[in-house]
Amino acid sequence: MGKGFSMRLMFKVCLTIALILSQQACAEPLKPFMASSRVEIEKAHQGQPMIMAFWSLDCTYCLDELNTLGEFVKHHPKIKLVLVNADGLSTTQEVAKALKQIKLPAAYEVWQFSEPDEERLRYSVDKAWYGELPRTYYYDNSHQVKAISGSPDLIWLKSWASKF
Repeated sequence: MGKGFSMRLMFKVCLTIALILSQQACAEPLKPFMASSRVEIEKAHQGQPMIMAFWSLDCTYCLDELNTLGEFVKHHPKIKLVLVNADGLSTTQEVAKALKQIKLPAAYEVWQFSEPDEERLRYSVDKAWYGELPRTYYYDNSHQVKAISGSPDLIWLKSWASKF
C-alpha cells in the first residue's frame, strides 16, 4: 500500500465524517425552493389548512414569528407548517442551527431558496411581494390564501384557526 492509497483512504474517511456531521446538524433536510415550488407545496397540502412562512437569518422579527407559529401549530395539529428560508444555499448550516433553537412542532417542512435570482423566486410566490420579511401565507381548507408581511395579530390568527 502506497502513499497515494493512504491519502485516498484518509480523504474518504474525512468525507464520510463530514457527511454524517452535516446530516446531524439538520435533522430535517432543507428542500430546494425553486420557481415552481409554491405550486408543488400547494398541491402536496391541497384540502388542508397550511401556513407557509418565509424568513431570513438577518430578519430581526423572523425567529420570534417562527417561534410563535411553531407553538401555535403545536396546539392546532390540523394546520401544516411550511418554512421557507430566503437566505440561499450558502447559509444551510446556519439555517439548520437556527431551526434547532425554534419551538417547532414535530412535523413541519423546511425549504430554502436555491436559485440565484431571488427576485424571480419572490415573483413566482407572489407578484405583490417585494422581499419584506417575515412574509407569511395562510391557507384555509379550500386554499383561499391571505398574505401578511410582518407578524400576525394573535387574535386574528386564533380566529383564522378556529375554522378548522
